[in-house]
Amino acid sequence: MFEKVAPFLLVLSALQAGTCITCHPKEARDVRHSLHFTLQKALTITHHAWSIEGNVTLQTLPHPPKTIKKVTDLVDDFLRRKCLRCHLPPQDENSCLACHHPHPPKVHFARAKATMDKCLACHNKEYIGTDFLGWFPKDYDRSYRAPLSPQGTYPPVKYGIDYHHLAPDVHYEAGLTCTDCHTRLHPKAKTLSCKACHPHPSSSNHPAYHKRIACIACHASWQINSYELSLFRDDTAHYKQWRRLTLQEDPWLRTFLQKALHSPTPPPPRMPDFIDGTLHKGIWYSGYRFRRWEDFYLAVDRRDGKIKLYRPLYQYRISYRDANGSVVFDDVHTLAGRPIAVWLPYAPHTIGKQAKSCEMCHDNPLLLPAKSTGTVLDLKHPARSDLLWQARMLDAKERAKLHSQRYRKIRAKMLIRRLQMVPSPQGR
Repeated sequence: MFEKVAPFLLVLSALQAGTCITCHPKEARDVRHSLHFTLQKALTITHHAWSIEGNVTLQTLPHPPKTIKKVTDLVDDFLRRKCLRCHLPPQDENSCLACHHPHPPKVHFARAKATMDKCLACHNKEYIGTDFLGWFPKDYDRSYRAPLSPQGTYPPVKYGIDYHHLAPDVHYEAGLTCTDCHTRLHPKAKTLSCKACHPHPSSSNHPAYHKRIACIACHASWQINSYELSLFRDDTAHYKQWRRLTLQEDPWLRTFLQKALHSPTPPPPRMPDFIDGTLHKGIWYSGYRFRRWEDFYLAVDRRDGKIKLYRPLYQYRISYRDANGSVVFDDVHTLAGRPIAVWLPYAPHTIGKQAKSCEMCHDNPLLLPAKSTGTVLDLKHPARSDLLWQARMLDAKERAKLHSQRYRKIRAKMLIRRLQMVPSPQGR
């Protein structure tokens, strides 16, 4: 009798103890080596952008020096107090329940697969995630939050910002969620390729001269391009200048500024370390130079030779003002003679059935060496010859075809679908 009830008692004991490791020891060990637990990729890339070499993880990330003498002294403070609001807690039951718990704490029930709302809690805004629903983050200034609803209310704030609603991904519209494609997340992520579900694309729509182009480069309806993230650590209590910029994709900062701006005795400028919870002097403010969804860059991924979408995902300009009001660093954007920037391949989750039209690449000024946009986009880093793919300009015969009556109708349907502004469904 005891042998029959022992497994049940073991599970009950595990639930009462609040631990998952009792029944899932392998999964608990595996998660220690997952990118969701170590954040090694994102942290190492950020260090590399700031000219600091070597691998680093959440568990080995150092505390910043108390006295800031050089720009690189700020990187770990920036990571710990601005970036790392999303990370798994120390290895206990909370690490598992952060993704697998659909209910409030103390309810002993978990899901085998994480629901999409759990994924989007961290994968949102500039990063892949909320774009799956068709959400494009708005700019920070208060004017972008004009009351647009018939009732005169402001748009709802989600994940620290509110959004434009563009075309959602066709897979989202079909009812798929994150774990349908991302089938394993620890210890090593595994993602289904396009060909796993679409093994035989029509050859008539995929000519041989496009065989090097990754599927997503043509079928991504739009993408988030956020250029030049200005970072400003301010150790003074000058809060009024941020009155129009309380929303900076940072829920903690929004709450702090709202209280500081309406308090007769403003609080000192202190911000928490999101890893250990301690408060430290200085507030981190941020803002992008501008955002786009119209144009895009292509580059050759050296790992597989495919032509893919690229973007400057880690592109920083850094300023620092100390407690005396002295500006120690003013808009530093190069280190060791190179820009503080890293270009990475990008896979926006905005797939459409219709591919981009020919001129989206062959008339894209960002891809043509002979053209100029007349904007700061021409000042991208590194130089085009170092990384970015240069498209071939269309010849006279090809342009005539593009402007024919027949092809105009085809292109119109493609562009309408790609740029269609539709309300995004609520997250599943």
